[in-house]
Amino acid sequence: MAFAGFKGYIYSNKLKKFKTIIMRNLVKIALLVMLTAGLSSCEKIKSIFDVEFETTLSGDLDIDIQESARKSTNSYEFQTWSDVDPLDDDEIAEYIDNIKDFAVDRVVAEVIFVNKGSVLFESGTTFSISDNTGTVSWTLGSDWEIVEGTEITLEDVGGVYKAVADILNKKGAFQVGAEGVCSETGVSITIRIGIDTKVTASPL
Repeated sequence: MAFAGFKGYIYSNKLKKFKTIIMRNLVKIALLVMLTAGLSSCEKIKSIFDVEFETTLSGDLDIDIQESARKSTNSYEFQTWSDVDPLDDDEIAEYIDNIKDFAVDRVVAEVIFVNKGSVLFESGTTFSISDNTGTVSWTLGSDWEIVEGTEITLEDVGGVYKAVADILNKKGAFQVGAEGVCSETGVSITIRIGIDTKVTASPL
């Protein structure tokens, strides 16, 4: 009988140790849950104070086609680039270290100036946005008559706006450009490439 009692003591002791281990693990799990919930709450609090604003990043392309420009039938070739620095925008400069995301709403090519009439950019002319890692481009499917004040939207085809946003989210300088053929010589044109974007930043 004494032996049976000793076995009962061993079993009871093991059971107590087992319960202790379970309790310790439950405490660890509870602490982990509380920590995770706390971090999640902090992120939610931060998101409440996020600042959102809309702005347009743009670059002007000056195109001067002289009489000496290379001629192909009745077309005159051109190529031009312009640097764009997001820090030139006052709001972006203010929040640059805390910007969380750039989202692109629209990309537009607008005629700011042309010194003569009856000017066309011919089908196949391309507009582009690029940095040192890649280029996003659009190609005209038809001729575009260059009239001051008119614009065309460079559409979000194949998710290209996401690729533009990827360039913006690097928060560095980039380039806009145009390359193609024009119907006239002796012409001066300014085309503005504008990127309408929504910026999300945290002031914390």
